[in-house]
Amino acid sequence: MGFFQKIFSSQPKSYDKYGDVLKKMMTTKEQRLEAIEYLQSLQAEVAVPQLLKRFEIAVDSGLQDSKEKEQCLNIIVKFSDKAKPFLIEVLSKQRKISWPIKIAEKIFSADEYVDLLLNNLSSQISVFDETSLERNEEILLALKEAKVQRDTIVDKVTQFLSASDDNVRMAALECLEEHALYNATAKKIILDLATEPVTDENSRFIGVVNSIIQNHKWL
Repeated sequence: MGFFQKIFSSQPKSYDKYGDVLKKMMTTKEQRLEAIEYLQSLQAEVAVPQLLKRFEIAVDSGLQDSKEKEQCLNIIVKFSDKAKPFLIEVLSKQRKISWPIKIAEKIFSADEYVDLLLNNLSSQISVFDETSLERNEEILLALKEAKVQRDTIVDKVTQFLSASDDNVRMAALECLEEHALYNATAKKIILDLATEPVTDENSRFIGVVNSIIQNHKWL
């Protein structure tokens, strides 16, 4: 008898049980694969919320972890438009969003995808809000690869060049560098950063700015 047959043999089915298996560290590969296999046979409104839970953890085996996440990604992508509401919800509050971002890129149009990312950037956060800091960093790096050229991206990303968190600030700079290749405003912002006084707090950041300018021969 399979793992889930035992769970459900004497009680009504609760599909959260499948998601719980996918997001808990103390489960086996076989249990997780059995859950994924079962969920892919269900309707989107049942399967997608549970499959998205697999992206909340990373198991010890990096190769197996990626394999299971790729499997969940492919199943969710097949649901296409029916998966969109669940992705919007996850991207609005989940801490670990790198894989949901990958899925969103595949099922939303390019413009919808960028709007989704921009809407989930949070500029008014505490330095101790690790969830929002991690989310912002992931979103900024995703915007770097966005296939849409838009001034609103540059405007929004520029706000994070003065972020108190070093990782977020560097992610914003990395994103802006990419957009500066075809956006004059983004390029000017980076050039202006190089003119700021160097302090103990910003010396590393300004050093990276100067390296970017030299690498692209912008002066």
